Amino acid sequence: MSDFHLLGRQPILDEKKKIFAYDLFFRDEKSTPTEVSGRYASISVLTNVLNQFGAREILGSHKAFVRIDRDFLFNDLLLDIPKELFVFSVLPEMPFNMEIARRIVELRRKGFEIALNDAVLDENLMRRLGPLLPYFSYLKIDVERSPRESFHKLLTRIRQYDGTLIAAKVETPETTQMCENLGFKLFQGYFFAKPQVLKQQKIDPHYRSVIQAYNLLISNADVDEIAEYLEQHSALSLQLLRYVNSAAFSLRRDIKSIKEVIVLLGRHNVAQWLMMIIYAQSMGEKAGNSTLALLAKSRMELMRRTWQLMHPDAPKSELDEAYFVGTLSLLDVVMHAPLEKILDEFNISQEVKDALLEGSGKYGRTFLFVKSIEACNQEAVDLFLNFYRIKKEDYEKMIYETSMAVNRLDEELESLEG
Repeated sequence: MSDFHLLGRQPILDEKKKIFAYDLFFRDEKSTPTEVSGRYASISVLTNVLNQFGAREILGSHKAFVRIDRDFLFNDLLLDIPKELFVFSVLPEMPFNMEIARRIVELRRKGFEIALNDAVLDENLMRRLGPLLPYFSYLKIDVERSPRESFHKLLTRIRQYDGTLIAAKVETPETTQMCENLGFKLFQGYFFAKPQVLKQQKIDPHYRSVIQAYNLLISNADVDEIAEYLEQHSALSLQLLRYVNSAAFSLRRDIKSIKEVIVLLGRHNVAQWLMMIIYAQSMGEKAGNSTLALLAKSRMELMRRTWQLMHPDAPKSELDEAYFVGTLSLLDVVMHAPLEKILDEFNISQEVKDALLEGSGKYGRTFLFVKSIEACNQEAVDLFLNFYRIKKEDYEKMIYETSMAVNRLDEELESLEG
């Protein structure tokens, strides 16, 4: 087993906020990033993806950006890495002398894609990298640290080259809007998980119908009653029928009624798919925004699987409740209403509310752990694993299985959009 383990995949999104690629984050479990050689880190990342986890399982149909240092840049092992799967990111602090410049040019001619990672766009960068800029396939610009006064002018200069620009460190809706106005087509950062301060207090009736359907599904309501309610809301019923008749299921016949869907999938699975419909915004709203659905799915899986690792004998009701924390965690972003108000609409326990609103109570620490995984906060992850005596191999298995579940959902949402 490698000394490295996967913490998460940060998506790089296109202008429709769909996943374009993943930036992979691995850390050593015993050392800080500065104590580990860049070559060893790069090899461990690639080995884990290709040999341990599997590229398809971790990446789905997307590419991965992997950071490399000078040593790995000159290592001939790099030439054996599948160029169709990986983009190699070099740090802007690297000394770009003639030897490094020739190597980058050589790799580009061999068909490899090289990215400049999280660069501060200023005059100093332009002086140091000017002749090499045409040989980068991607230029990831740290928009938070780049000087605003010269930003637009330098962007105009850098756009004369063929490299695709990526706005990195995009953390707020305001920064996202700025980058879109400047013409960026690719974005990296957790801006979609950080909603603006919202003034709207009422929940849109469109979402209220989904909430009511969800509450019926997880209650003791009769199946006929649930089916009748869903059928009264055509957008919901059409999406569910389309989903169950899609390639995601290998059925010998088409399902023609909502009651059949409920019986076939079970109440819990139908309820969860309703939430995915909300996140994917695929009921007559802006199409193509499945990123939130994938992040929510990741949180659901990690919450349930982490709780099971913490409490191997936990009853199903607790596992479902932990899963529900992940389910609800991003609804304020989608529904454009305060999370506290949204939670009042659901029939949920105080433990779930405490976890989401305060990071406290029965599931609070678990929810904070899941967010630490997303943020690649190695110190917080290690503290949690050590405190609950969770084995490294069990943690790695959890990450692997979560990635698989997210990739499956990605494919299912793509089939629905098609």
